[in-house]
Amino acid sequence: DKSSIDLSESVYLCLKSDREDGLIPTVVCDERMVSLGLVYSNRESIRASIVSKRGVYWSRSRNGLWKKGDTSGAWQSLRSIEVDCDSDALRYAVYQHGTPPAFCHFNRRNCWGDEKGLGALEKTLIERKKTAPEGSYSKRLFDDSNLLRSKLVEEAQELFEAESKDEVASEAADLMYFAMVKCVKAGVGLEDVENWLNRRALKVKRRPGNSKQFRINQADEILKKGK
Repeated sequence: DKSSIDLSESVYLCLKSDREDGLIPTVVCDERMVSLGLVYSNRESIRASIVSKRGVYWSRSRNGLWKKGDTSGAWQSLRSIEVDCDSDALRYAVYQHGTPPAFCHFNRRNCWGDEKGLGALEKTLIERKKTAPEGSYSKRLFDDSNLLRSKLVEEAQELFEAESKDEVASEAADLMYFAMVKCVKAGVGLEDVENWLNRRALKVKRRPGNSKQFRINQADEILKKGK
């Protein structure tokens, strides 16, 4: 595809390297721009990535193309390539495939250790949706919409009532947990949520943002039943 080759050449010509081998340091990130690891690229690997729409890099040990996943099965769909502000580094955004979807040669998601925070919670809940045993709390939340609704309302109220920094952080974590259960149940990922935040940040005209009284009344009824 000539257009792909022309694009890869355009990307490469924007770059400069201070290395003797001319390689370009390349940070590989997932779909949420969380770093997976550091690799190296050159003209040939950039071209191969764009043409194949996969994560393809330059192996210094083999002195050749490294098409990630050809051996391990942990391949990558290429989402974007960006040049940094000094034009001497690249950032690849990929979707990491595989069982497990591991970038690191130690069969971990990334080269920095175990994932933490919301990303780790999302992956845990996805797994629990598949494997949680009958009677477990996770299974109850996924199966009982009324229970999940009540917990979301309850935790939102407790977040509002929290006062100290630690209390606010703790209640916000609780609310995020139940919000993530709702998201995973609906097949919604953190990337989808972040995309909506990014879209809304671009809006020029916004709604007044007033509260909806009928929603408040419904929440009050749920809270009364819980007392």
